[in-house]
Amino acid sequence: MSIFISFSGIARQEFAIKFLDFFNSYGLKCWYDQHELYLGDELHSTIINKGINKSNYCVLIINQKYLDSNWPCEESDYFFQRYKNGEDIVIFPILLDISKEDIANSRLKYLLSIKYQFIHTGDSIEQIGFQIINRIFQDKKKDCKFHTFDDMIDYFKRLPITNSIDIYNALIAFNDFDETNYRDRTIFLICLIRLFNNNPYEKTIRKISYMIYENKKISFDTYKIIESILLLSISNSLD
Repeated sequence: MSIFISFSGIARQEFAIKFLDFFNSYGLKCWYDQHELYLGDELHSTIINKGINKSNYCVLIINQKYLDSNWPCEESDYFFQRYKNGEDIVIFPILLDISKEDIANSRLKYLLSIKYQFIHTGDSIEQIGFQIINRIFQDKKKDCKFHTFDDMIDYFKRLPITNSIDIYNALIAFNDFDETNYRDRTIFLICLIRLFNNNPYEKTIRKISYMIYENKKISFDTYKIIESILLLSISNSLD
């Protein structure tokens, strides 16, 4: 799994690099093209074969320069073709100094037809980033043993009581939490996750743990990421 970051012009410093650092800090792999202006055939081929064709997610950071530049629009074209072909790809367009009307009057007007249309650009890099990471973990969860908390509760209730009672009781207690108390819910779930060793998402868990320690706001998206990691952790421990 990797995230392709597509951009042009001043968006490199102000947005692209910040998204790159944000995703990397949570343990997510990104493709970031450092050769924006002059593309030879070899570099062009490398970006397509190693970046575009191997990425599952694409963040399009679209400003006016993006619309006026041929190669960034070509990157968008390639991703949309994969999307149309039913491939495993999710596109996240982010509009900077332009509107949907500008998109409608450009060669990228096809973006108006995709599911994730233009994540709100008034949000911070962190807020937008968590929306994207949440979607990624929701996708990861589709292939695991449990899709919901009810699935887990039912599973542990069926096990011999000595093997399941503590986790079962914890899951039941969790259901009594206020649904919008994302901070306490996240703390509780991180403690449950720690019962399962060798977690491949340790970097994400640690970053969110430090957010709680530093008394930062825990959003719905942040909480849902941890919820997904718990479902994945328990599912993986049963394989």
